[in-house]
This record gives sequence, C-alpha cells and structure tokens, in this order.
Amino acid sequence: MTSALQFRTLAALGVIATAVASAEYFEGDGTAYTLSEVSSGNCNFMSAISIASTNYAALNQDQWDDLANCGRCAEVSCIDDQCEDQTTTAIVQILDRCPECSSGDLDLSPTVFKNITGSDPSRLTIRWQFVDCPSPGNVEVCLKEGSNANWIAVQPTNMLVGVESLTINGETPTMLDGAYYYVLESSSGVDLTAVEVSITSIDGDVIDGTYALTAGSCTDTNQQFGDSSSTTSGSSTTTTAPVSTTATPVSTTATPTATTATPTATTATPTATTETETQGSSAANDADGSTEEDATSTTAPATATTAPATTTTAPMATTATPEATTATPEATAATPSDSAADTSKCHVRGRRHRN
Repeated sequence: MTSALQFRTLAALGVIATAVASAEYFEGDGTAYTLSEVSSGNCNFMSAISIASTNYAALNQDQWDDLANCGRCAEVSCIDDQCEDQTTTAIVQILDRCPECSSGDLDLSPTVFKNITGSDPSRLTIRWQFVDCPSPGNVEVCLKEGSNANWIAVQPTNMLVGVESLTINGETPTMLDGAYYYVLESSSGVDLTAVEVSITSIDGDVIDGTYALTAGSCTDTNQQFGDSSSTTSGSSTTTTAPVSTTATPVSTTATPTATTATPTATTATPTATTETETQGSSAANDADGSTEEDATSTTAPATATTAPATTTTAPMATTATPEATTATPEATAATPSDSAADTSKCHVRGRRHRN
C-alpha cells in the first residue's frame, strides 16, 4: 500500500517537472526563410525592436495562439548532431506565423540559422524558450492606417515581454483577424487626441496613459514593462534649469583726492615790484577727478629790505566730484527646447518566401 502511494507520488512529481520543463523550453525543427520587411509578417508590426530586421522568426501554428505571441522574443540554439557548436544561441523576435510548422518548430531568418547551425538553410533540430526582448526601448502605441473616430485599431509594439490584455477607453476590444491589432468600434465616436490605453503584460505589469494617436503612426508611451521609474517620464518634459549669467555690479567710483596748494611767501623791498600771485584750477576731465594748478611766478627782489612785508596766499582746496558708473547686468537664460520623434509609416507587404 505504501509502495503504491509512493509510486503515485513520484509519478505525479514527474508529470509536474515535465510540465515545468516543457513550459520553459521547446524543441522542434529549425528552418529558414526570408521576410522582406518587418511589417510583412502576419503580425503586421508598424514598429519593432532594433534586431528584428535580421533576427526574426515565424512561430508554428500550434503556439501562434491567435496572434497573442506576436512581438515576443525567443532564444534559440541548435541541438542537432550536425551542429558542431551547440552552445551558440541567438535571440529572435516573433514577427510571423508558420502555418505548416509543427509544435516546437521555428522558421528562422537566414542570418540566425547560419549563426546557430554553422550551415546553410536546411532542417535541423533546435531548442528554444521565450525570453525578455533585448533593448526594446519604450513601448509604443500605434494606430493602424484607416482608423477613425468610429473604428480604431491599436497595436502595442516594442514590449519587453508579451501582452496579456489591452483596453481602449476602458473597453475591451477584439483582435483583428489576421493582424496584430486591437479593434474598438464606437458609434458615439472616439476623440483620437485623447485615447486612454491600458496594456497589461503576461507578468502582470501595467502601462496606461492618455495618448494623442494619428492613423499610420506610433506614439511613444515613455514607459516599459518592469520599469517602475518610467511611469511619469512619458507625460513630463525634461527641462534644463536656466543658468543665471547676471554680472555682479562693480563700482567704478574714483576716490576723491585733495589738491590743496602749499602757500608761498614772497618778500619785496619798498621799491621792488611784485607781481600779483595768481592761482587757478581747471575742472578735471578724467574719471579720477585730478586737478591741475597754474604755476605762480615771482620777481626776485633787487635789493635787500629792512621792513619786509609778507604776503601769504590762502590755500584753495579743490576736490573733484566722483562720478559712479555701474554696468547694468544683462541676464541671459537658456530656453529649454523639446523635440518629439515621429515614427514613419509602415506599409504591409504581401507574402513571405520560404527556402
């Protein structure tokens, strides 16, 4: 009885372990095909991560999940005996569907197939798992060409991980048949300049906001799943604080200088003729207010005198009035500027070609 119970317990644990392993890794055939443009895949992406143009893949029909896995990334390696280096891995973004592929299969870009197998396109056994997309930037919300106030088709792009659900103005849209767009029809009309979009990831992270959408263009949410610090960067504009360049006023007032003349005594005899001493000053023209005095000439006495008469000229002090000149400071402030990138339109092409 105990042995049977232990056997059933071990069997149950084995099933759980197998389920966990199969949920993480998948194995199947790896093949190669050429996708002319990112938008040509069945996901019909208007925008994709930077590696997508060379590192893309088409997912098999069983795991396609009605477009739900569009935009997710997978890390893939070759485990076939023909692959000499089975440690080489590459990351691809799911852009397309492979209807004829079996569960676990991936149809890879020629670049990725060559990198992981070391050979030209053929059919080799691969192993892969879903992973976070490398350097996806910010999530963007794209509006399909032809959308209007009564019929809007919204596409989230550049996600770190897959999308679980999306709402538009609080309502649950339907998935467009054959392309990765969430469609909302409204008889009352939707204001495309203020569309409320809420996106929930498979990990439960939520990105939401109100965006001005334009048909045929993508709008940056300034947010990414798992990045809590970016929740406010989308609506705020980075502004550089202006730096004051006001010059400190410098006083240029000249220090007044006293220019009092020293009195000069002149002595003359009763018969001597003495010129009248004249002292003059001119107004200063320079900023330091300097004063120039006239020279005084005196006739030397011809004879000695017994009763000299002393004449003393009273000194005159002339002080230049200082003139203060203060440079008026001029303040210049750098005006911050904002720029917004506009994503160009993407056009859907036709069918892909497999090798």
